Amino acid sequence: MHPSLAASGLIPEQRQGGQSNTSYSRHTANHGASVALYEAARRRLLDVNQWQLLTGPLGASFQLVNTNGEAVDRFAHQGDYIRINLPGPGNRTGQGFDWVQVEQISSQGDAYTGMRVRPLPLPNGADRETAHFFRRYATSSFIVEKNGLTVKASVYGKNEIPNTGVRGLLDKIRNLFISIGAILGLSKAQWGGLVRGIIEG
Repeated sequence: MHPSLAASGLIPEQRQGGQSNTSYSRHTANHGASVALYEAARRRLLDVNQWQLLTGPLGASFQLVNTNGEAVDRFAHQGDYIRINLPGPGNRTGQGFDWVQVEQISSQGDAYTGMRVRPLPLPNGADRETAHFFRRYATSSFIVEKNGLTVKASVYGKNEIPNTGVRGLLDKIRNLFISIGAILGLSKAQWGGLVRGIIEG
């Protein structure tokens, strides 16, 4: 890991619950190729609406939403939301979706670009319950970094605790099963496809 990335705050400390790390890297032939690959990969990282094309048709779909609750077609900005449509039963608290907010986007030249997201309530919703299968302690950090001629994409999940504190019984059951599956490694396939797609296109 690049020293400045470790100090950026993009990856919180693991304090409770589950955690996961998924990475994919490629070694390039020369400096020019590594810079070009890093630039392409960082653009794919920030183009959230295209993530499903990188992970495949059977995975989750992702839609970038601004702070007014409107779907947008652009690179992610700090403060944006990501609306996640998972296969299977939807989250009633989130009107059928799981929601996270982009807490931080940081970059340093061609060393790294990263984005940290956290589960939050539905944007502009009257109900302030967290609309995600994990509680709001959880974070996911999506990072592209270049180290010499190697470019790597990673997803770091931290402090993953099932969100069973919601009022609705169906959401309690749904969140418990999905979160346990994610902690046990089912999310590994989703994130494995994403990090590979971010590097390979």
